[in-house]
Amino acid sequence: MSHSVDWRCDACERPDEHDFPAEPTGAAGAGTAARADGTSPVHTLTCGHCGHSQPMAAAAFDETGRLRDPVDVCIACGGKRLYSQKDFNRKLGVAIVVVGAVLSPWTYGLSLVACMGIDYGLYYVVPEITVCYGCDAIHRGFEHNPAHRAHDPLLAERFRRESRQELGLEAPDDATADARAAESRPFDSNRGVQ
Repeated sequence: MSHSVDWRCDACERPDEHDFPAEPTGAAGAGTAARADGTSPVHTLTCGHCGHSQPMAAAAFDETGRLRDPVDVCIACGGKRLYSQKDFNRKLGVAIVVVGAVLSPWTYGLSLVACMGIDYGLYYVVPEITVCYGCDAIHRGFEHNPAHRAHDPLLAERFRRESRQELGLEAPDDATADARAAESRPFDSNRGVQ
C-alpha cells in the first residue's frame, strides 16, 4: 500500500501532497538528498507551488531509511501528538443526511433509515487516516496505531496553542506562564508550592 502525507508548506503556507514510493529507492530516490558527510539520506518535502524544501522528521524513518509503519510521529513537523479519524468527505456526509431529511415527509422517515444504513456501510469501507494536532498534516495509507485516539477538541486547542508558542508565533498566556512557573518551583508537602 502506498503512503502519502498532505502537508502545508512553511514558506507559502499552501497545502501540498507528498507520495512515498512503494519500495524505498535509497539516497538517490525522489524526496531524499544525501547528507554532507555522506552518512544517511535526509528526506525532504518539496512544495510544488514555491519550490521550498523542508526536512521530514528523522524519527519517522528507521535506521535503513524506510518509513515507519504505523506512524508514531508527524512526518511534516515531527510532532508526537496525533489522532485518527475516517478519511471521509464531510460535505458528502452532510449532503446524504440532507437528502434523507428532505425526502422523509414522503417516505415516512424510511429515507432517514436508508441514510443511516449508507452511513454505517461507509464507516466500515472508508480507511482511517492519522492527523497531526500541531500542523494538521494528514497521513494516508499507514496501519492503524492504537495509541492514536479520536479527535478531542479540547486537546486540539491546547496542543495547537503550545505548538504556536514553541514556534514563536504566539505569546504565552498569563495562565500558561503561571502554570509553567509553578511547575519549575520546588514542592514542599507541608506548605505546598513555594
